[in-house]
Amino acid sequence: MNLKEIVLRSNLYESCDASICIKGPRHVTAQDIILPPHVQIVDNTQHIAWLTEPIDFFIGLKIERNRGYFNKVDLHFDDGSYPIDALFMPVQNANHSIHSYGNEKQEILFLEIWTNGSLTPKEALHESARILIDFFIPFFPDGRRKLIFSRCKTHNSPTPPYLL
Repeated sequence: MNLKEIVLRSNLYESCDASICIKGPRHVTAQDIILPPHVQIVDNTQHIAWLTEPIDFFIGLKIERNRGYFNKVDLHFDDGSYPIDALFMPVQNANHSIHSYGNEKQEILFLEIWTNGSLTPKEALHESARILIDFFIPFFPDGRRKLIFSRCKTHNSPTPPYLL
């Protein structure tokens, strides 16, 4: 089955349950997944499996939000479930370029971000900026740290050119 290729979108961070419950023979797609109301499927037409026999097919799913790549280990849990490889990387590609503008003494940064739909490019940029800020904050003196946080609180969206 192709479950690990299904892309979901949700604003919540806790895990939740979903299921597929259908009668074959038929083509099983992502739209057959029964989800909680706060979870959406990015592409409902995505192929999961073909049922070629007239059987009742039921599978329970546990959905988690995470980061990076989860490599299944050949484990089988006591409840009969087993993990699948999962790819928690919504950013598919990113590109940048720097261009002069105005009187040729100023520059502007252009960012191009492609995602799989589980995050918008703007959400991906916001999350990555937060991670970078958290990473570099220990290197700033206390006064500079307060200045950065006060600017972050007053500027919800930066206007070009934005200087820290």
